[in-house]
Amino acid sequence: MTLEDKVHAFRLHVLQRAEELGNVSAACREAGISRTLFYRWKKRFTLYGIDGLHPKRTATHPGRPVQLGAIKERRIVAMALACPTWGPQRLSDQLRMEGVVVSPTTVWRTLHRLGLGTRTERLLVLEVHSAKSAGLLTERTRRNLARRKVRHVQAEKPGELVCIDTFYIGNLKGVGKMWQLTACDAASSYGMAKVVPANNATEAATFLRDVVAPELEKAGWKLWRVLTDGGSEFKGAFDEMCRELNIRHTRTKPRHAWTNGFVERLQGTILHEHWRIAFRRRYFRRRFQLQASLDSFLHFYNFDRPHQGYRTKGRTPSEIFWGAVREQRHEEV
Repeated sequence: MTLEDKVHAFRLHVLQRAEELGNVSAACREAGISRTLFYRWKKRFTLYGIDGLHPKRTATHPGRPVQLGAIKERRIVAMALACPTWGPQRLSDQLRMEGVVVSPTTVWRTLHRLGLGTRTERLLVLEVHSAKSAGLLTERTRRNLARRKVRHVQAEKPGELVCIDTFYIGNLKGVGKMWQLTACDAASSYGMAKVVPANNATEAATFLRDVVAPELEKAGWKLWRVLTDGGSEFKGAFDEMCRELNIRHTRTKPRHAWTNGFVERLQGTILHEHWRIAFRRRYFRRRFQLQASLDSFLHFYNFDRPHQGYRTKGRTPSEIFWGAVREQRHEEV
């Protein structure tokens, strides 16, 4: 007996029970229904007979028509596979800059429908596509970073505070062990980085002298303070370079690495949006190839990538970082 037959038999039994007892209220109490519902069933029985007691079959309503055209869908998929670690919000922002206006929810629904709803699924598509390349270097990094609520380190203008940290890229076949020295300007989110073969104070001092300080000087700012952790690479020669350049050097508290969150976040972005993709697309044989690849991503990060932080407020880091030079040129004109 189906559920529909059981419902039909129950309703018929209630009507028959009311006739036997001669009391509608008593029959309703036994069945656990209201008198209103009883008389509704009785009316249907009077009008349509025994068949009127069958439950109504509700028709399914047509779903919402597809609002996304095939062209926009292909653009979403192409962008998602080109940048597989980006989420729906980032993809939506980048597509809007290219003239394709779609909401983050639409992006997510499209990718989810096509089996590309998670980064892992999109990275797997890229990895399978590149699997036929001989000697492709693939490094799997699956670590969950703890999120902590901390106070933000404040800086009003570029150069007031630059956060510096190191990042271990890996032991690459044919290249050797490689580290990345990263600097992030706290006021503008402007990023600078260098691939180095050793993690020591000499390399850190050279990075500060040849990369960070000149970049700020070209942009019209003075470097006042740098913030690092207590690692050995930020002692000795690095401290001497800070004194030589008249830069104040401050360190985070022990076991408080998240205090240097600006550069930590930037390094996570570089790992997440660049290295994990780059190592699946090509095989690096020389350090200068790594540096060229990193420079290309940093140019995109600083000049073209949409930002939503409270510091940038929709502007790119370059708009803030190179603002002094633009204002000076405007005044000269």
